[in-house]
Amino acid sequence: MKVAVIQMSPVFLDKKASWEKLKELVLEAIGEGASVITWGETLIPGYPVWMGLTDSSRWDNPDQKRAYATYAREAVRLDGSIVEEMRKISLENGVMLMGGILEGGGSSVYATLLTIGFEGEILGRHRKIKPTFDERLLWADGDTEGLRTYETPEGPIGGLNCWENWIPLTRAALHQEGEMIHVAVWPGSFSLTKDITRFMALEGRSWILSACGVYRGEDFGHLSLDDFPMRDEMMSVGGIHSGGSLIANPIGEIIAGPLPDYEEGILYADVDRRTVLEERQNFDYSGHYGRPDLLRVIRS
Repeated sequence: MKVAVIQMSPVFLDKKASWEKLKELVLEAIGEGASVITWGETLIPGYPVWMGLTDSSRWDNPDQKRAYATYAREAVRLDGSIVEEMRKISLENGVMLMGGILEGGGSSVYATLLTIGFEGEILGRHRKIKPTFDERLLWADGDTEGLRTYETPEGPIGGLNCWENWIPLTRAALHQEGEMIHVAVWPGSFSLTKDITRFMALEGRSWILSACGVYRGEDFGHLSLDDFPMRDEMMSVGGIHSGGSLIANPIGEIIAGPLPDYEEGILYADVDRRTVLEERQNFDYSGHYGRPDLLRVIRS
């Protein structure tokens, strides 16, 4: 089964334009024979990179409030036209889409890993259970509703958002369901993915798809000051997130990526269940070696 990891820069704070750009790459990956396609954390309409580079934590900051209002406006609704179009593409082409969106729910927003199945159905949405550091000023806490795996022809697939991949119990919850292919979505940076991608492959004897975004100061130039008052400040910062997408096999080898810094593109790999089973002959954390009769994750 061929998998594809898309690395791209969004059209920042423009969900429709970001989806149109992503859609072209999704269709390109389908044309190359990919059956499972993924992309980075909250890629639509973008990861909130400005938070760590501006005065984001000052109470009642009018510029930050305006930026949040724009961000929330551009959140993706699960019953909206973008997700409907994703479902149509999945159904017509028999592919699974699994990637990051900023999900809107009420007036709150969530870092969500959305999974759309081979028949165009929404299989699940995994909201990040605990936003990290300045993300907490924007994203609401998630839940365990989407903390599960889904069937593919080459074994169960699951996924986590960014630093959730470092939480032993979130990984264990997916191993408990026999995960063989793991999707890890990130804002983007080789420093984030270089160690944990290989570690998770070795721990789970699993295929690991680490999907990253690309963010540069120039990506803010299309925004109005009315929508995003920090535009000029952000345009002067240069490179922010350089990518870092990787694919690792169950032996812990990096078999695709990273792309050169700040390069957009697609990584491909052919994954198979047999390699997973071969490597689990000596260590099967997703099976009997994990002693699920003694140690289990209990979800609230």
